[in-house]
Amino acid sequence: MYVKVDYHQCIGCKRCYQICPMDVFVMDEEIKMPRVEYEEDCWFCGICFIECPKRAIDITYPVTFW
Repeated sequence: MYVKVDYHQCIGCKRCYQICPMDVFVMDEEIKMPRVEYEEDCWFCGICFIECPKRAIDITYPVTFW
């Protein structure tokens, strides 16, 4: 898993959900927090991490071998 939400830090502000250009996140209405649903569509742009006020997003960049 490349993109994770730290639910101990997340305050449910929806910024990652609103700002993601690839709609990787969905809002889980039961817990009122974002959930990574379409990780395979992630561009690893980091905008979710940058916009998160609590830095509750963790991105692990994939290793590529040439």
